[in-house]
Amino acid sequence: MNFDRKKIKDLYRKELFDNVIPFWLKYSLDEEFGGFISQLDREGTPYGKDKSVWVQGRATWLFSKLYNHIEKNPDWLYAARLGADFIKKFAFDESGRAFFRLTQDGKPINKPWSIFSETFLIIGLAHYAKASGDELSLEQAVKTYWNLVSLLDNPEKIGSNTVYENYPVKGHAIPMIMVATTQELREIVPDDRYQPVMKKYLGEILWVHARDDVQALLENVNSDGSMIPGPEGRCVNPGHAIESAWFCLREGQKLEDKNIIKRALEILDWSLRLGWDEEYGGLFYFVDLANRPLDQLEWDMKLWWPHTEALYALLLAYELTGDEKYAQWFIKIHEWSFAHFPDKEYGEWYGYLHRDGSISHTLKGNLWKGPFHLPRALLYSYLVL
Repeated sequence: MNFDRKKIKDLYRKELFDNVIPFWLKYSLDEEFGGFISQLDREGTPYGKDKSVWVQGRATWLFSKLYNHIEKNPDWLYAARLGADFIKKFAFDESGRAFFRLTQDGKPINKPWSIFSETFLIIGLAHYAKASGDELSLEQAVKTYWNLVSLLDNPEKIGSNTVYENYPVKGHAIPMIMVATTQELREIVPDDRYQPVMKKYLGEILWVHARDDVQALLENVNSDGSMIPGPEGRCVNPGHAIESAWFCLREGQKLEDKNIIKRALEILDWSLRLGWDEEYGGLFYFVDLANRPLDQLEWDMKLWWPHTEALYALLLAYELTGDEKYAQWFIKIHEWSFAHFPDKEYGEWYGYLHRDGSISHTLKGNLWKGPFHLPRALLYSYLVL
């Protein structure tokens, strides 16, 4: 395969608008209670109806984003409204924290933990507010964002099963999601107060978790930035690192900051080198820097989302640099992904493959896999091409 920009753009447009979006519009909308059902089998039939709050926010974001950036399709706005109304009614507790899991009709199952539910609700409500003009959604998004900023300054209030004073670990997931969330909210509501938040968390990604001595972005480091002994400290999640890299690339592009772009490209290069499976192709889910045993038993599986993140990251890197190595990496990951993940009979993509690319689970959605990573990557790739 050659890097044919027009051919790739046409393919990604078709995959997004003729396959992926129609699948979720047809099967995930809950007309009875609102929101989205994501526990879908291969054919799109629900095998469970509990609702992931992550998915409610992400799906609301997606359909709002499409409405705002592609066309004023009433079906997309309707789907976004189903999500936003359900979120405002059921997703938050009395203190403003967000639940993780709800029953189909909105009763809480899992109490708030960490901050990830909130971040996806923020981006969903903010973009829905732009699509619909709903000021209440925007107010909820902004209020939740600043509540998170405050919580992260006082992490003991967030809640954790770790005794922090004995194990003061910093995770990459927090700065990563805060950079992404800030970017999405800033697009809707410009505010100079985002600048120090962005600077803090961008710096943690680029200069604390990304380490030159091991040429990797580490998922976990000590609170002082030093490496943690043992498997937790040696753990690299290539998909997370690649996703973080394109968040940073976009920030460097916005700021016209060559140093940010250069560092983000280093992270991308390291992560591709570490993550690529030379024997079977595809990206590993987890990697140990010393090739020692990992805590994650699923380490060698091939999941859909690291590959979709890599597709867009590589197109963006190629757009910013013109370096042919990114075009060649894109072709390699594109060919592997499109040979293994798409379900040509029932639509959408499989999410979970064994190391050799054979199918592990035929499901199309669960409490984590919903209409987000794949359609986002296809949309952003289509727009950058």
